[in-house]
Amino acid sequence: MSKLSPVTILSFGIAIAIVALSYGYFYEWSPNMLAKSYWDAHKEKVDAEANKLSRAQKRKEDAIQMVQDKADQWKAVVARHTPPPSVSQGGINLAVNAWQLTVDTYAFRNSVQRQLNAQIKRGGVTVVAGPTVPYPGPQASSLVANYFNMPPFQYPVVIYDFGSVTVRGNYSQIMNHVRSWSSMPNFLAVADGLQLTGTSPNLTATYSLTVVGYIRAKETFPPVPEGASAGGGPGAPGGVGGPPSGGSRQGPMQGF
Repeated sequence: MSKLSPVTILSFGIAIAIVALSYGYFYEWSPNMLAKSYWDAHKEKVDAEANKLSRAQKRKEDAIQMVQDKADQWKAVVARHTPPPSVSQGGINLAVNAWQLTVDTYAFRNSVQRQLNAQIKRGGVTVVAGPTVPYPGPQASSLVANYFNMPPFQYPVVIYDFGSVTVRGNYSQIMNHVRSWSSMPNFLAVADGLQLTGTSPNLTATYSLTVVGYIRAKETFPPVPEGASAGGGPGAPGGVGGPPSGGSRQGPMQGF
């Protein structure tokens, strides 16, 4: 047998190498690269979904924080613009016998009037026509609904729409006076529609005034039927009679 020439051996070597490389390409490298491309595409989708979840979680956390911030702001409003929870402090407690609540509401009304009388003098103005707090009705069974608006609201609240208020003073006094309503303690007061007449420094100001009081009340005592005798209830004093049949109770004088 004759020896193979170097050229023949080289040709065989190249052919074997081509076969081996072809096998490696078609059976190993190419499928692996295709699988890798699939996995890369899948990873991109997973990463995109993960980013969406991360952003959604961030939005959720931001929303929770926003709600908490608003709740804290509301607590601050309640702390400053809510009457005290007892008559002795100038506020009102609705969780008492309905007849007792009738008596207490008159006391509460008088307390509100005293606070208004003090507030309306702020700024050093002279009061021409000031607000008068309305008296509650004598019907014990409808007092919570009619005076404390529960219902139609889901929580007790007093709303006093006083209409026009008129004061006199110079420009600085009047501006300070109107702005002072925003800082009235225990209530949320809104003064708007300011109109000025006269010649400085003798000006007359007229504006509309509304005062709102959010009442602290974890519970309200059930109403009693009209004509029923007063009696004690759970946590409520007994034997408290209704309001006098003759005339209405008088509060503090409206003088300013």
